[in-house]
Amino acid sequence: MNKSWHTIGTHHAAAVVIYLLTVSAGLAQVGVVPQDRPPFPGALNQITVPMPDVSGFVVNKQAAIVLGKALFWDQQAGSDGLACGSCHFHAGADNRVKNTIDPGLRNTNSALQNTYDPMGSGKKGGPNNTVTRADFPFHRLADTNDRNSAVQFDTNDVVSSQGVFRGDFYTVNLLSPANKAEVCTAALSPTFSVGGINTRAVEPRNTPTVINAIFNFRNFWDGRANNIFNGRNPFGMRDPTAGSDPNNSVMVADASGNLSPFKVAISDASLASQAVGPPGSNLEMSCNGRGFEQIGQKLLLRNASTLVPVTVPLSGQTVDPTDSVLGTYAGKAGKGLTTGYEALIKTAFAPQFWSSGNQTVDGFRQIEKNFSLFWGISIMLYESTLVSDDAPFDRYANGDITAMTLQQQHGFQVFNANGNCVFCHRSGEFTGAGTTMKLLQQQGSLIEHMQMSDGSVALYDSGSYNIGVRPTGDDIGVGGTDPWNNSLSWSRQLKNYLLTSPSLSSMFGIGPDGISLATCSFQVDQCVLVGANDRDAVDGSFKVPTLRNVELTGPYFHNGGQATLEQVIDFYNRGGDGAGSDIANTSGFGTNPTNRAPAILPLNLSVDDKASLVAFLKALTDDRVRFEKAPFDHPSLTVPNGHPFNETSVLRNGSTVYAMDTILTIPAVGRGGRPAAGLPALGAFDAGLGR
Repeated sequence: MNKSWHTIGTHHAAAVVIYLLTVSAGLAQVGVVPQDRPPFPGALNQITVPMPDVSGFVVNKQAAIVLGKALFWDQQAGSDGLACGSCHFHAGADNRVKNTIDPGLRNTNSALQNTYDPMGSGKKGGPNNTVTRADFPFHRLADTNDRNSAVQFDTNDVVSSQGVFRGDFYTVNLLSPANKAEVCTAALSPTFSVGGINTRAVEPRNTPTVINAIFNFRNFWDGRANNIFNGRNPFGMRDPTAGSDPNNSVMVADASGNLSPFKVAISDASLASQAVGPPGSNLEMSCNGRGFEQIGQKLLLRNASTLVPVTVPLSGQTVDPTDSVLGTYAGKAGKGLTTGYEALIKTAFAPQFWSSGNQTVDGFRQIEKNFSLFWGISIMLYESTLVSDDAPFDRYANGDITAMTLQQQHGFQVFNANGNCVFCHRSGEFTGAGTTMKLLQQQGSLIEHMQMSDGSVALYDSGSYNIGVRPTGDDIGVGGTDPWNNSLSWSRQLKNYLLTSPSLSSMFGIGPDGISLATCSFQVDQCVLVGANDRDAVDGSFKVPTLRNVELTGPYFHNGGQATLEQVIDFYNRGGDGAGSDIANTSGFGTNPTNRAPAILPLNLSVDDKASLVAFLKALTDDRVRFEKAPFDHPSLTVPNGHPFNETSVLRNGSTVYAMDTILTIPAVGRGGRPAAGLPALGAFDAGLGR
């Protein structure tokens, strides 16, 4: 796309205006006005999967996909038996109901971060609770259609996934098998414990699906998984030392094996940025203080004398011989793989990233030091195959008008009209945070101007919205910061730039994310001055999730506070939660009276409209996901499912400070899916809830 940019008027450190003078044919010179609706979503198979260019790193893509799938499902990767798949085993999400309550660790009020509320059913809250139907929704009203009706129950707690027991990383014992090599020291958790016994931690936001996540421009609910992958962590170019500090860089070897830091900057690779987050999280998969080098040591263990690899990928886990990716590598009796991680890395990746026999300055082999690079890219390539583009809706959109029922067709009409859903859940991905963001990036429109619910305008980040699920102070989402105190929000990066920049220099590289801005593409107030003190609407905003397979991925919203699609539709129908015409007490934060997106208004849907909308959402389920057929097949998993007893008492695991785990076994399935394994279809979250 060719653009001409021109600055007009006098520039102050606090104000700048940028005019978009010309754009290539087919693009409007001004943005849409709020009442204009996006086009109807279409079939997903008509959208090109946005694959990043990894040609300088990957020499064998299929081997990288094999590596990525093995790493994603391998329980040896976690400090105490957790894989990525441990939180993404049910339609790419998590449907467990026990030990799934987080007390609100993201709350801006520190007094509420570790405080469990009573449950909606009347039970005592706390770790190891089992949620039931009677606990939902987490904001309960006397009249589900009236947000101003009497509040019968409310909690700031969150439903999410079980992670690790609290512990501090000590070392990797290079003489032990991988599943016993990691040594951590125990410590009592002040939050996740019952009677002086640690339960597993629970993450502070509900687990989103990884299926179709390749389409997302940013990942994680708050967008901190950067569009650019730096090879080391989720933060892209925000990390000032990645690529320069030998202790925090991918290391590249020259012809003599000498190692030097290498700057990795892979665009459109937010899924790789996301993948390297959980393995180091002391809530999700890791003892506190464990780095990717230690994960590499553990999974690349070799015999000390013969240097023969001893770690068996997926050791002890069943791999179906018909697995669409791993089947040809299935080990004896279907356990583990017949190849090792080192062999897969050397087949998949360019030699300059693993070939040196020299140690790094911090004492690791090059292949261990670069394990985050291999992990992120290979898991991204594996997850890029998890595209569910054969739902009834896709067949309908491609011309088969019998693929959806009349009720579902009516629901699609509601979705695009009086339901207001299409404003945020647009395109074939059914999210405004997907590939449409790439076009917005090219237009300089990642920062937008939006009329808020109180009638005034504010800057906001495209693809992320505050919809009034919870009071904004519960979790500020995109309004948060990274480890270097940079705002996660593009809008605030712009405002910070205007506060500190002495001159225009270039508006193509604003802030740590290097965004560009074209105010003449704003939806409202095109070409107006933007000032450092302008209002923004980013606090409490979260990435718009995909609606594909949403029937199977409950509970819903970033707090997991709605158990059913019917409850979700009721939420939108009443115009979100929180009393008042502008929901100031829900979405206001600091001096900002409201951050609420303007499309969140009472909809006055009929009973038939709501039922039809739910029926349409179920038409977005791909039966290959429902039945775990290729490419959604997987190895077996044993995942923790709470602890014996309940929220007031747990069973200690021997003499340790940890509670004994109750184990849920997820059977392996091959390319034929659950029917071939004699298993029933995956069900909705509420199907597993007791009364």
